[in-house]
Amino acid sequence: MRYPVNAPGFATRPVELETAGMFSGARLLQGGEPAPNGSRRGTFSLRQDDGRAVIARFRPSPFVIDPVPALEIDGRRIEVVRSFRWYELTWIALPVVLVFVGGVLGAIVGFVAAAINAQIMRTGQPLAARYLLTAGVTAFAVAAYGVIAILFLGLVGR
Repeated sequence: MRYPVNAPGFATRPVELETAGMFSGARLLQGGEPAPNGSRRGTFSLRQDDGRAVIARFRPSPFVIDPVPALEIDGRRIEVVRSFRWYELTWIALPVVLVFVGGVLGAIVGFVAAAINAQIMRTGQPLAARYLLTAGVTAFAVAAYGVIAILFLGLVGR
């Protein structure tokens, strides 16, 4: 998914952030083309309207499961999307409760489901649809954990 970056000095060549895919990391685009890499690892070189080159880099999101990273351009932090509210974050991370029931297996299933929930909450779907979809993902995660746990216990002979 692409998000426009509202940063001063990029009116003629707008900057967009493309979130990470299944097998690729997040990317910065300028004028629809991938931004060139900067001089240091993990940086991008962006050209402002006045011709000046500035360095941009991704900063980790405060919440690990947020699919949209924070962005820093020329030393200034740019808010691409608003942070999740506390109640959204609680709803998204609900599957992580499986860690208390299922240990490592519950943690894996819970964190995968929470990451999927975060991606769903960042889509442009209507609010009710996002909450219904994330409730379905959470219910599926609980069911999947149960099936995997039963199969595992059957394999080890308990």
